[in-house]
Amino acid sequence: MRKPAGQRWPQIWGPRLWMLLAFAVVLLIYRVWLIGHSGISLFFDEAQYWDWSRHLAWGYYSKPPMIAGLIWLSTKLFGSGVVGVKLMTMLLYPVTAVVMVGFARALWPTSSGVRTGTVAGALFLTLPMVGALGLFASTDAPLLLCWTVAGWMLWRAQVTNRMAYWVGVGLACGLGLMSKYTMAAFALTALWTLWAVHGPRRGLMRPGPWVAIALALLILSPNLWWNAYHGFPTLQHTAELTTKSGRNGGLLSALEFAGGQLLMLGPVVVVAGLWLAWRQRRALVGETPVAPRSQWANSSQVMPPSPWAHSTLGSAHSAAGTQTRPVARTSAYYLASVSSRRYLWAMSLPLLLLALGQALYADANLNWAAPGMIGLTLLLATLLSPPLVPLAAPRPHRWLVIMLGGNLLLTGLVMHARDFSTAPLPHQFDAMWRMRGWQEAFADLAPALDDPVVAGLPVLADQRVLITQAAYNWRSHGVKTLFWNPKGTRNNHYELTQSLPDRVGPDVLLISHSPQPDAITQRFAIVRHLKSTVVPVSSDRKIELHLFFLRGFLGYTPQSYTEQSGTQQDSRSAPLLTP
Repeated sequence: MRKPAGQRWPQIWGPRLWMLLAFAVVLLIYRVWLIGHSGISLFFDEAQYWDWSRHLAWGYYSKPPMIAGLIWLSTKLFGSGVVGVKLMTMLLYPVTAVVMVGFARALWPTSSGVRTGTVAGALFLTLPMVGALGLFASTDAPLLLCWTVAGWMLWRAQVTNRMAYWVGVGLACGLGLMSKYTMAAFALTALWTLWAVHGPRRGLMRPGPWVAIALALLILSPNLWWNAYHGFPTLQHTAELTTKSGRNGGLLSALEFAGGQLLMLGPVVVVAGLWLAWRQRRALVGETPVAPRSQWANSSQVMPPSPWAHSTLGSAHSAAGTQTRPVARTSAYYLASVSSRRYLWAMSLPLLLLALGQALYADANLNWAAPGMIGLTLLLATLLSPPLVPLAAPRPHRWLVIMLGGNLLLTGLVMHARDFSTAPLPHQFDAMWRMRGWQEAFADLAPALDDPVVAGLPVLADQRVLITQAAYNWRSHGVKTLFWNPKGTRNNHYELTQSLPDRVGPDVLLISHSPQPDAITQRFAIVRHLKSTVVPVSSDRKIELHLFFLRGFLGYTPQSYTEQSGTQQDSRSAPLLTP
């Protein structure tokens, strides 16, 4: 049976959504082109994730398994080239923008609410945060999507108490946790919502929240089992990462983090948003909130039976035909106009404050609070396109153009800095310098791998960046990689899974930044230098690589050699160097 017009949800699909999709496709094509135009290879983390994707498991040393699964699927669909590795995660950003439209419709079930979501999606796609992260295969892509879906499902679950939405919350949180443990911070938003947002029931004394928790833990359980089997390396790494850092934290670190968050939104967006918020607040001083006529059906938000449907105030109108009776605090209109904004703040502030505290205590990376940008983007969109006004009401179109253009211009200037310069730039002015030069350097060394004497030997390295870049850039040679681990520690994925065994005898190829890696070469009987290469990546940075053939591993220590060979190694002897 068709519902009355006042009770039907506004359509999502329409000209505005098609415009958003077209905008997303254009940005995606541009970012794919930029990857090829800039000549970048994979960032260290991406190369590591790609290496993980060749050996799928329920967990890895530093991350849950979602990113490896996404890259595995991406390479199956699009190949193992640089774009092929990145493309699946790049596609998740447009998907997140579209999900934001559905989220906005849930918060404000009006046609103008859908329009607000479309504006939020466009603004999200132009954020400097997305402009930077959108070029990488990172754990933030699935995390942002899961955070947005979880926010949508939690709002609907609380205002309707329907089990299907609680199941949606559990699925989104579980998949988010399998992407990045930062998803656990969503629990703070959920706890606030269970008591602060109007609904048929509040609190934890009902099945829905517990079903969501159980489902999230069920999805996460394979990763927990993997961690338990390996001694909880991921949880230990996460704990160490949040209590230790390369810097000591402090006020300066916290200020840098706060400034970084403003840059992630975009300076133009921040300034324009503050101006619009001040102007809107000044215009509303002394006014009583009134529900606009024909913009809100009493069943739009929660659908009957609704405990507050009787108070939606659709009947008190003045002689001129406009509503004059103040909105009741329990009405659906109040829920959307006030509680929804508080809810979006609750999706952002807890994580931002946690990350700011982390920066104050022991430093924090800028992307650790990335999910907080979802709520902030939707809040900014309400200033550009108010969700609870008639579609014909005036809106600040000019400010929308300024915000989108400002973000695109800022991102373009950063990404194309090298194109605008006639001379090589210092690395501080090149956002992608860490991804440059690896393809060229390993391609220059690759012919040495075809030597029949060394063909098929495993490649040994003592740095993660070298072992991952060697695995990726020499993937056509099918090289096996080993990690130099004389102390037998388990401080990274390769020490955990691919350490060179302490067994006398094997021959290896060594890749090193140092032309004289004596700490390694002295533990082999014969050392032969094969080739070296130097590739400049900026005016003050270069990639220098040296390839060696090492024959006859003597064990990590003389004691190991003695125990395994039955003979005493002369500690004064040096390895035999051959040309």
